[in-house]
Amino acid sequence: MKNLDEYSMAKTTLEEVQLPNSCKKVYSVILEEGPVSSKEIVTRVSCSTRSVRYALKRLLDDEYVEKRPCLSDMRQTLYCANINKIKGEMYSFRKVL
Repeated sequence: MKNLDEYSMAKTTLEEVQLPNSCKKVYSVILEEGPVSSKEIVTRVSCSTRSVRYALKRLLDDEYVEKRPCLSDMRQTLYCANINKIKGEMYSFRKVL
């Protein structure tokens, strides 16, 4: 993630959301590294492959993460943070306050 404000906003949103720890770890890796494959996430997070797959599914279902094809190897899928979802949640959170 290139913009520091978006990164800090995403981290704040992550702390407020009710997600399992494995999802938070995976999401943190995606935020820090940018678009990454599931294999890269497994090497960076101290969780099993199955836990990472579950976390990615949950983050995809909740629209915190988006799937993108890897242009250098179309067999791979890259996962990246959905900034629009983060901005929308921060806006609705501020509205409540």
